[in-house]
Amino acid sequence: MKQIHERYLDFMSHLHDVALGLVTRFRFDKKHPWHRDLVSLYGTVLELHGSICVLIREGIAGGVPILLRTVVEANLDFTNLANDRKYGYHLRASERKEWLKILREAKRGDNPFLAGIAAAPSLDQALSECKAELANLKKDGYSPLGQDEKFAKANLNQVYKSVYNFLCCHSHNNLRALVSRHINISPDETDFNVEYYAPLDMDGLLPYVDSLCEIVVSLTETIHRVLDTGAEDEVLKLKKELDELRKLSLTEQIPADDVQKSASEE
Repeated sequence: MKQIHERYLDFMSHLHDVALGLVTRFRFDKKHPWHRDLVSLYGTVLELHGSICVLIREGIAGGVPILLRTVVEANLDFTNLANDRKYGYHLRASERKEWLKILREAKRGDNPFLAGIAAAPSLDQALSECKAELANLKKDGYSPLGQDEKFAKANLNQVYKSVYNFLCCHSHNNLRALVSRHINISPDETDFNVEYYAPLDMDGLLPYVDSLCEIVVSLTETIHRVLDTGAEDEVLKLKKELDELRKLSLTEQIPADDVQKSASEE
């Protein structure tokens, strides 16, 4: 019988393939920003999901938490947008904010990486329009949101203060992440080796894989409900498969004697 981590990896790949196959049922209003942004965010999650599958398949674990962080952030925007269409104005404000940084830097004229934008005859007009639109969005109460504010809107403050912190440390190459990624301490704790491309630690990867699967299943359920694709049965099957995996995972973590005792008591 396959071990639980093998079952999880099989399901992770299966989930990606099924979810990707179901997107052919999408029918949405291309002129509606809400539809466009939901579909785009979902596509980003699926592509990152596929990328994580490739990394694990190739035995390269270092990029998994980094990609998962972006999945979590896309999940935040997707969830908040699905719950409130006006959340799209916050997304627009964030876009305007970042473009304004680029346009202002280009206007200075001394950044070689922005020389093309600096030379554009419409730069002043673009800068003025971007500044005005952002000001109007802020006046209407739609400022760019920080990640903490996004987590708060999604009622995920505890995730922000725990899981997200670990993922960010990996993205920022915090010393905590570097140690977990490259430092292999000897059993007697008197020495250590520095490892590159360390063998996969499946026990360590399992929480990441489980989180990824949970996000993808949840978003898949939401987008097919929103777009009324008629894929309820297929999505329900995926949910049940993930639930069964989680039950198996809990069973494997409980000593056999405790399982037998619990069964006899029932």
